[in-house]
Amino acid sequence: MKKFLLPLFVLFLSLNLYSQTQNEIRLYYGITDSNLLRSERVDGAGNSDIENSYELGFRYLLAITDNLALETGLNYWQGDVVTSSALPRPGEASSSQELQTTSIPIFANFTFLDYFFVNGGPVMDFQGSASQSIDPQTGIGVGFGLGAQYAFNNFNIYINPNFRRYAVVPFEEKNFHQKLTTFGVQLGIGYKF
Repeated sequence: MKKFLLPLFVLFLSLNLYSQTQNEIRLYYGITDSNLLRSERVDGAGNSDIENSYELGFRYLLAITDNLALETGLNYWQGDVVTSSALPRPGEASSSQELQTTSIPIFANFTFLDYFFVNGGPVMDFQGSASQSIDPQTGIGVGFGLGAQYAFNNFNIYINPNFRRYAVVPFEEKNFHQKLTTFGVQLGIGYKF
């Protein structure tokens, strides 16, 4: 009987500690400044600019302690890629195509001073649009951010400036691989339960 008392006490203590932390679900919309970057300069290559880029999604924060949570969810990013050729044909200065990605982050989220947080970690990226002129963005990326939040009742509003680098480890490697890189600001609302 004594063998079972210690594990039962530890289980009761861990359940009690878990019940004091709150999980959270968040919805957000963000604007981004995005670029397709290469690790090396390619002479004679065309130029790509990204316009009208934005992101939206939801996040689920699983509380581990009062200040630390595991953050995951689903992120959708979209932008218009305008490509201009290094040697344009007559009448063809540039072309435009839509680029879409869906991402699943696996972040650590650490809250400090009650109103601030830092989050970051690996991200699984999936490109939703096929393109001949843009290298595939499907792979493992990285992201991190520093944000501010304000809680009232069970609700939370927040702003999260962040950096993302897509396909740091691409699933399909190309020579002089273009990698989507974004600086963004997310505005969102969360609900703790």
